[in-house]
Amino acid sequence: MQSIPIFFTFNNNYVIPAAVALYSMLNKAKGDVFYKIHILHSDISAENQNLIKNSIKCFKNYEILFQNTDGFLNKAWEAGNFENQNKGAQFTADTLLRCFAAKFFPQYDKIIYSDVDIVFKDDISELYNIDMDGEYIAAVKDAFMKWDSNELSHLKPEHYEKFKDTYFAGGIWVLNLKKIREDNLEDKMLDIIQDDTIVKRWNDMDIMNIACDNKVKFLPLNYIAYPYLLERVIRDDFTSHFSRDELFDSVINPKIIHYAGIKPWKDRDIPYAIDWWTIFEYLNLPKTSIFSKQAENSKSDRLEKKVKKYKKITKILVLIIAVLVLIIAACILKAFS
Repeated sequence: MQSIPIFFTFNNNYVIPAAVALYSMLNKAKGDVFYKIHILHSDISAENQNLIKNSIKCFKNYEILFQNTDGFLNKAWEAGNFENQNKGAQFTADTLLRCFAAKFFPQYDKIIYSDVDIVFKDDISELYNIDMDGEYIAAVKDAFMKWDSNELSHLKPEHYEKFKDTYFAGGIWVLNLKKIREDNLEDKMLDIIQDDTIVKRWNDMDIMNIACDNKVKFLPLNYIAYPYLLERVIRDDFTSHFSRDELFDSVINPKIIHYAGIKPWKDRDIPYAIDWWTIFEYLNLPKTSIFSKQAENSKSDRLEKKVKKYKKITKILVLIIAVLVLIIAACILKAFS
């Protein structure tokens, strides 16, 4: 049995999505794979840790370990030039922990990182076995940055030119910890965090893209299939980033659904939201402050819409049947007249 290390970083606010993500991952895991799950955090309560453990206790092929980071990066976070820090985006110091896996996991030469706003649709063990070819990271090119180049306008001109066609996304990473240590890459990341002349709009992604300096192995887009991409894959031109086959494969055959941007617990009507809600409702997880009123009410709203739709269809069918009956009756009368 192959043992694969994977880690997540989140806080108390994302415990429910984390439970859904972990359940979906283990539910799709191959029988010969054992996942060593690590949770880096600064504030996840004992109660919430138990909630996560209870959500996945039906599985046997894993071990889960919670590691408190004791405020690592808190001061750097407060002093850093993070554009979205106070604008309502869900970025915290915990978001940056994913950049420092080499520090927290000295026992590994390679590790997978995953966001928690995702649902696994397939086993991901093959990711761990890819040849890193001396690269720092394996990740997916960011389609959103391609679709709207203004999202990278905060970068220094030299960084923009270097990364505009190679900027990689979050969601899922494979980190070559051995090479990261050899090249002291985490020291470079700390310098980037503390450099006020570098604006970090997309926090961890900006830091990793600048630090890795294009030493990246690109993964297929279906490893972070975006719901928002579904409606744009035909209409817009992404072919400088992805082949047409890769784009359609991400829609038809996603390995991981990444709810970047609008979350399913905020809007139940986004594409692929049903994948998330099916697991959430199966696990009977508690609703917390992450849920919007729209999401809480949308189930009954959709039911009401379906009832209205079926009533309309029923009326049309009744009308059609009535017309057919009249036609048949007229034909019978004509035959006997």
